[in-house]
Amino acid sequence: MAQHLVDLVEQFCAFQHKQRGKTEGGVRTYRFILEQVLVFLRHRAGRLARAGDLTPDTVQAWMDDMAGVGLALSTIRVRQCVLSSFCTWLAKRGVLTANPVAKLDRPPHRREVPRQVPGPEIMDALIRAAKQRGRPRDLAVFLILRYTGMRRESVARLKVRHLDGEWGLRGVRVKGGKTRDIPLPSAVMGFLHAYVERVVAQQVDTVGPETPIFWSTWGRPGVGKVRAPMTDKNIWRLCKTYGRIIGHPELKPHDLRHGVAMEVLEQHHDLEEVRALLGHARIDTTQVYASIKPPQLKRAVGFYEAKAAQLLAP
Repeated sequence: MAQHLVDLVEQFCAFQHKQRGKTEGGVRTYRFILEQVLVFLRHRAGRLARAGDLTPDTVQAWMDDMAGVGLALSTIRVRQCVLSSFCTWLAKRGVLTANPVAKLDRPPHRREVPRQVPGPEIMDALIRAAKQRGRPRDLAVFLILRYTGMRRESVARLKVRHLDGEWGLRGVRVKGGKTRDIPLPSAVMGFLHAYVERVVAQQVDTVGPETPIFWSTWGRPGVGKVRAPMTDKNIWRLCKTYGRIIGHPELKPHDLRHGVAMEVLEQHHDLEEVRALLGHARIDTTQVYASIKPPQLKRAVGFYEAKAAQLLAP
């Protein structure tokens, strides 16, 4: 009897995490998408999905189903890429003779200008709010987000060993399972070291290189106070909480990444610097920040104002 796909999905996810170095968040995304495929195949075949169910026709039907419920092209494209990786993995192990996704067209890839790009005043307001509330952990999180543009997953996974004197962060695990060195202002590094000594040291028995920097504490009925390392979801909620405090409830952690990118671009006018800061593998990913928005375009032609007024003066 053919092996059920549900078992192969778990093996694939374990492979991505343990052998490819994919992050836990990335593997969760892979598993979620592939589970959606399994649900579709089960409804289509009336039984648990098997490897033989993965054909170009069934994959195309799955994509048509996603389009039918109104999913964005970018979402369909990402899900198709995940399924393609899974099918390639199956083909290399002899479970499939070929990758059925390879025969299909991919949805067009359109990079859109970020809708929410907070300016320096909004990003600074988060830091001031954390200071006013006397929350050193929150302040440390926002300092890193504000001056590096890091993704929330990478911030949540920071450990003591990543702190390198006054230079910044070393060997940080980022998207794709890669590691990067990320500079920070020396004043921020001084605050982070003091935070570890004064706050983290009180939360754990012993502070070592593998000690997480950021912790969450909450109460559970019948258990009492529980403490655990922060997750990316904790940072998302933290940003939403402070967004409401400063009058920007729509603010998300990834918006700060866009804000840092635009600020660096406006200061240095160098896309390569922005690419290096954000850790983009390709410059065309960074190119989206070079798009001129209407307010910037208005400033760009501001020198016309005086001339026009002079010409139209009676």
